[in-house]
Amino acid sequence: MAADLVIARNASDRHARRSAETRDRLLVAARRLFVELGYHATRPQDIAREADVAAGTFYTHFTDKREAFLAFVAQAGDELMARIGRRSSPAGFKDRLTMSLNVLLEYDDENPGVLGTAFTDPATIDRVSEPVHGMREGLALSLTHGLERGIRDGHLRSDFDPQLIAHGIVGLIHQALVHGRRASVDRDDLIDQITRFCERAIVQESKSTHSGEVPLPGEDAS
Repeated sequence: MAADLVIARNASDRHARRSAETRDRLLVAARRLFVELGYHATRPQDIAREADVAAGTFYTHFTDKREAFLAFVAQAGDELMARIGRRSSPAGFKDRLTMSLNVLLEYDDENPGVLGTAFTDPATIDRVSEPVHGMREGLALSLTHGLERGIRDGHLRSDFDPQLIAHGIVGLIHQALVHGRRASVDRDDLIDQITRFCERAIVQESKSTHSGEVPLPGEDAS
């Protein structure tokens, strides 16, 4: 009986590993096609073919293309947040934001097209079912917590809605980076202008050199 249980457990483990490996292959394929073709031009059967599996295998791991896209977005977001979290956190709001933007641009250099695709407006993915929370929303949520803490600690101005401004800052950063790349704006100048603008808008004047307690996306806001 014990031997039978061990055999069954080993068989179950092998199946789970094969299933995880297949899902990873599908996700790699989905990532490549979403970046190259865009969301709407990518079909589930294309993802299956790119992953070299049967078309029906796609639906064993994802309900539909939407779910595969959200898995891709979550994976990219986790990768970006992990990179930011591994960097030493400098003191001062501007320095912290500068560090985060440098990491974001480094990630974009190493993963061409991934951030641009992952930042796709959720409304263009699905206008019917429940709201889709993409990378933009994840970054804004993390930043919201940091802004709320900064307000409580007196480092940031308190006359704004943290959630609203967090979404505004993420949108500002995204559009500024898109424009900066298209217009070939010097990277250091681009980052400096974004960070100085954000600092002047929300940091208390008397606290501008003591705002190191404001977490940014990827940092602990507890």
